[in-house]
Amino acid sequence: MKRKLLAQDGFAHVGIILFILLVVIVIVGIGLKVASKSESSNPIVKIAKKITKTESKDDSQSKVWLQKCESNDRKQMTHLPMNMDDVATFTPYGITAGAHVTPIDHLYFYPKESPRDKYPVYAMADGYIVEISSRGVQVDTGNARPPEYRIIFQHSCQTVSYFDLVTKLDDSIKSQVGDMKPNDSKGGLRIPVKAGQEIGRIGAQSLDTAVYNFSMTLKGFISPELYEAEFWKVHTDDFFSYFSQTHQDQMLAKSRRKVKPYSGKIDYDQPGKLIGNWFREGTNGYAGPKETQGKPAENGQGYWSGHMAVFYDAINPSTVVISLGDYKGQPKSFAVKGNSPDPASISKDSGVTKYELTTAPNSNNPAGGIMSGASQVQGVVLFQVLDGEKLKVEIFPDKVGSQVTGFTSAAMTYER
Repeated sequence: MKRKLLAQDGFAHVGIILFILLVVIVIVGIGLKVASKSESSNPIVKIAKKITKTESKDDSQSKVWLQKCESNDRKQMTHLPMNMDDVATFTPYGITAGAHVTPIDHLYFYPKESPRDKYPVYAMADGYIVEISSRGVQVDTGNARPPEYRIIFQHSCQTVSYFDLVTKLDDSIKSQVGDMKPNDSKGGLRIPVKAGQEIGRIGAQSLDTAVYNFSMTLKGFISPELYEAEFWKVHTDDFFSYFSQTHQDQMLAKSRRKVKPYSGKIDYDQPGKLIGNWFREGTNGYAGPKETQGKPAENGQGYWSGHMAVFYDAINPSTVVISLGDYKGQPKSFAVKGNSPDPASISKDSGVTKYELTTAPNSNNPAGGIMSGASQVQGVVLFQVLDGEKLKVEIFPDKVGSQVTGFTSAAMTYER
């Protein structure tokens, strides 16, 4: 009898345990259902998902350039990309020009003379060519042009360099790539190169170049995920720091910028301040609207039309620059009358800020030509910093400050 009661007690305990497990399962199920329904309205969940998605996309794209990389070292550059005797001027990161509305993430080596294919360009360090693209149109006009080449060099699992606007590939490279049609791209390459090896020729335009460090992300971009379309941009590293002092001195002698950092700067964002890059709300960050992505200009409009930047001139960093993606239908940069107020001092508490727009500073002519220093007002722009990294903006072309008293219904919201 006692043994029977013990058995019955055991079955009772099992029943209680099963009942408790069933209740737990039901509660968890309800919780998951509620969480699923509320995700779309939960800002923390939204941000977490956004960051996860961004990191995944950035990671997958950078891996194309870093595939089969062989070390985690930060590789130094041991050869300049051009013979400096062939170079007229060197322009640092951070200018704006044409479709480049935000500060540019590459430098410019301008040759002394214009003939196409005249000057050799060289690999800056040992590594591999992993991607080559050709271009047969002018991006910011859509006009046809002779082919030019963009070349990606992998030097390690963190160090990548690039050339653009190369007018001719060296035969030793071309034979391994094969024929390329205009606007064609070939990735997944692994063509070994040595520092100082001739890669191609340049002429009639600049050689664009940069070094990207995928173990580093620039701190002056508040929302790196907005730059997914050009994922490398947030990894742009100090170009001068990759070269010996002798090479740095040779570049500085030809450089239009004479203050540190000699490589220039592209990331100016400060939380809650006017200074930095902005993108018109609803235009998909740097990528621009889907209908404009990967396409040349159409009537002056393109992926860049929703871009805007308020920053300091790359050549004379004391000069305030306002760069607009859509000024009377075209991208255009301006200096500001009186060179004030400082955009780094403008916050929500500043209220509405008015700038009168004047002729752009010299940095907006990357070839180094002399531009007019005229201070005639060409337009007015109003800014008001809002909460949540938002900015109210209105542009008044062909107006002077006294003609603009406040925002109208045409004002737009920008974000970052």
